[in-house]
Amino acid sequence: MEIFSSTKIKATDILGKGRGVVATQEIKKGEIIEYCPVIFITEKEADFLEKENTVLGYYCLWQFENKKTCIMLGYGSLYNHSTNPNAEIDYNTKKAENYVFYRALKKIQAGEEIVWDYEFENGKEDFLKI
Repeated sequence: MEIFSSTKIKATDILGKGRGVVATQEIKKGEIIEYCPVIFITEKEADFLEKENTVLGYYCLWQFENKKTCIMLGYGSLYNHSTNPNAEIDYNTKKAENYVFYRALKKIQAGEEIVWDYEFENGKEDFLKI
């Protein structure tokens, strides 16, 4: 599968959050917002990146339900967290593909920030507060 960048989103500074992703055009409910290429890495590589507190370990690592870890490219690591999300992240559950994708849970207006629920355990998202 070829992966193309979306023309309906951009990365920008979000007041009080740092960087984030906003819609540049209306995005319909159910629409794929972005396909993010991923690079699968070994458990040893993931442990190193997390323990060394690298920028890559902080922003770009994502773990699938099957415990495979990848580095997420595109804007994938810039979408902010919300417990009231307007988007979700998903991937092909039948086989590990080389991408994950973001899908709109509801209509997103131009200029609106796109957020998804990181599904933290209670209180674990405190580190996000600036």
